[in-house]
Amino acid sequence: MVNKLKTYEHQEEKYYLHGDAGVHNFVYMVNILNGVIDPSPLIGPKIYDFTYAFCSSPDNLNLRTLLRSFSLLTQDVPFNTERLLDEVLFQLYTRIGVCIRVHPHDLSGYLKAWKEWRVYLPSL
Repeated sequence: MVNKLKTYEHQEEKYYLHGDAGVHNFVYMVNILNGVIDPSPLIGPKIYDFTYAFCSSPDNLNLRTLLRSFSLLTQDVPFNTERLLDEVLFQLYTRIGVCIRVHPHDLSGYLKAWKEWRVYLPSL
């Protein structure tokens, strides 16, 4: 799947990204997003920060939330559902590894989500 994701590298414009766009770094005031703190800057496609944010909490890690949120994202490259699912699977898998180290209390939620999401893994 990683090799498949690499094939998109030359097909889309790159942006300066936050790199750590997790919900824990979103600052709200009166239910309005006021800022995003603690960047780990990198260059890449917008989908990276989007899927990072989606997978940054085990809450609401479901297909319905993903598709509704994704429909709000302004894009310059059309995405098909297969690509979006691959990007989320990649982020979710890596997030589990980070979670073990940084947010171990979330591990059970991520493992539960992984059981649901792994049905979208490409067959070997």
